[in-house]
Amino acid sequence: MKIAMSSLDIAACVEELKIAVGARVDKVYELDGLFILRLRSPGKGRLDLLIEPGRRVHLTTMEYKSSRQPTSYAMFLRKHLTNARLADINQPKFERILEFRFKGREERVLITELFGSGNLILCDGDLVIIQPYRVEVWRHRALKPGERYLHPPMGLDIREFDQVKLRDALVEAPDIVRGLAVNLNLGGPLAEEVCARARVQKGRKPAELSEPELQSLVDAVVALFDQKLAPHIVYDDGYPIDVLPFDFASHFGKRARRFGSFNQALDEYFSTLAVQSTAARQKDRLELKAGRLRRRLAEQEARLAELEAKASDAKGQADLIATHHVQVEEALRRLAELRRAEGWQVAMNALQRARESGEAWAKLVKAVDVRAGVVEMELEGKAVDVDLRLPAFGNASKLYERYKKLAEKAEGAKKAVAKTELELSELLSAGMVEVAAPAPRKRRKPRWFERFRWFISSDGILVIGGRDVATNREVVEKHMQPGDRYLHADIVGAPHVVVKADGKEVPETTLREAAELAAMHSRAWREGLGALDVYWVLPEQVSRQAPSGEYLPRGSYAVRDKRNFLKVPVRAAIGVVALDDERVIMCGPPSAVERRSKVVIQIVPGRLKKSDLAKKVQARLRVKGVDVSIDELMRALPPGRGEIKG
Repeated sequence: MKIAMSSLDIAACVEELKIAVGARVDKVYELDGLFILRLRSPGKGRLDLLIEPGRRVHLTTMEYKSSRQPTSYAMFLRKHLTNARLADINQPKFERILEFRFKGREERVLITELFGSGNLILCDGDLVIIQPYRVEVWRHRALKPGERYLHPPMGLDIREFDQVKLRDALVEAPDIVRGLAVNLNLGGPLAEEVCARARVQKGRKPAELSEPELQSLVDAVVALFDQKLAPHIVYDDGYPIDVLPFDFASHFGKRARRFGSFNQALDEYFSTLAVQSTAARQKDRLELKAGRLRRRLAEQEARLAELEAKASDAKGQADLIATHHVQVEEALRRLAELRRAEGWQVAMNALQRARESGEAWAKLVKAVDVRAGVVEMELEGKAVDVDLRLPAFGNASKLYERYKKLAEKAEGAKKAVAKTELELSELLSAGMVEVAAPAPRKRRKPRWFERFRWFISSDGILVIGGRDVATNREVVEKHMQPGDRYLHADIVGAPHVVVKADGKEVPETTLREAAELAAMHSRAWREGLGALDVYWVLPEQVSRQAPSGEYLPRGSYAVRDKRNFLKVPVRAAIGVVALDDERVIMCGPPSAVERRSKVVIQIVPGRLKKSDLAKKVQARLRVKGVDVSIDELMRALPPGRGEIKG
């Protein structure tokens, strides 16, 4: 499986990256060692250049979540590159290195090393290092501020070689494929592909090559760069294993997915790989945490079993002493008498004689520990330890006290076991959702109506509303057409809402749902009202001209003749709908959202801040397998505080 771009990949990618030449840097982000340069191109709009040192460089259309606090190196790059123009992109000598030259107030060169662990180095126009992402020092070069940037020892640029250069490069190699891979910096897969195309056995000794075979190798390399791009991802057993700019003979017969550009293929391949790698790391972390909890649980369960066994034993002994207290008391009395009369040594001999003569009290006594003051008695076939200094009921009471203390400890141990079991269950439940987290979504082009408040009604009709003074005016003056319906809540501080009939009859259900949109985005939500009157009229009843002698506030419209009122609840629902085969968050009346989304979260005015409500909605959606950003939810939710219903 390919885990990093080869020199050939970089060469193919650079040709496509040149569409970004002339673009200016807007922002720089860093996400766990992955950098995104957001570029602004006069002719092509937004372009996101993704750089992952040691692995890949390509344009991306994926949406990555940026951290709220930029990293120090991202801030450093912003300081030097913001608004600078990308002037040139260069791959020196077919190496796994890319140089991005920017021109702004001062010339800057951002060098990306894609070999080994990789690095990112910002230099001035003369390649003097300003600051590397990671300071590194080797015998032949140093990557640290103030040093001139030097390339690592470079091999032969295969785009400029011939038979003589090839033979010289291969002369000390153990075999052809390793010579191509190492001495010519091709890497293993590309070296094997060259051998396959040249029809030369890869294990041959370089000294054995004939002139025609050398020429075949040269021709195979030339052919690689002469062919037309055919970007694709190669799959084996359903998993992506390679991404290539051209068809490779070594992958003949394997399933491939074609792309319009190599950058698109790289973006898809490495995004999938990153998700798989992240999932694997998350799974490992999950197993590590789960292992610790399982070990703790096993220890707690063993401790609980031990406490329960000891408690049961203490109670059992206490019960036996209490049941046979007469016999126990008699044995204790006789032992005490013997000890006082003769001492322990003589008493033990007397005890033995009493056993032999079959005296009942002596049969109970199995052993005496003089130093510990404990006598072992056999009651109903079970051994019971009795304190010589206490009477029978005193012994029973002491054992009952021990039983109660052990039972209390066992109860505490039970709670600890239950707590650990809950922790383990929650960890595994949350871990399954986390490990199965979806890949970054592709950045899509929003539909025209997404800049407004909007939803699609149960009848399939688009309803839009303004977000502010400017969009309110746009909704009415640019998008309201004859046959549409205009709605407004009967309260100061509400959006202008338009039902886009598109020549169709507007059903009562759509009118009521549109009225709910007008209510949920009005001041009524902030004030926590349960219901609100909303009216609708025809477009021709709406005018910017105030009636004679009256004044229209900024952003208001005059409505002539009859208004049709509807009383609707102040509520909303969040769901996920399909727009152009892409999943989009929609906020609207519950009936409309339920009709179009399998996932529905109802919300009402409440106590939670909008940001906290957005986090709770996000968590609910994630549990259901839907990953959305807080920004998307903040933009969709009604204004003000709220809470999830149910």
